[in-house]
Amino acid sequence: MEKNDLNEVHKMLCSNKVEEAYETLHELLEKEPDNAQAWYLLGGLFRRYQMWGDAINAYNKAKMIDPGGPADAAIASIYDIIGFVNTDLMNP
Repeated sequence: MEKNDLNEVHKMLCSNKVEEAYETLHELLEKEPDNAQAWYLLGGLFRRYQMWGDAINAYNKAKMIDPGGPADAAIASIYDIIGFVNTDLMNP
């Protein structure tokens, strides 16, 4: 996968062309399943739509390929989001 392909996917996501970005990432990952940056972008796409399990799975694949990459922080932030409890909204 070339850097230009990933830049195009990023542009698609910024332009809210989510289906096109998903299809492109899916095709690229079929060709290059060990591309950590592509898995990271896929995780971000899932995260955008609160598909937490899919996002964590994609981020974990990115993390396994590139342990020093940004996926670890993204996973931690998802756990922060899904673990948030607003006690002010709870009934006593």
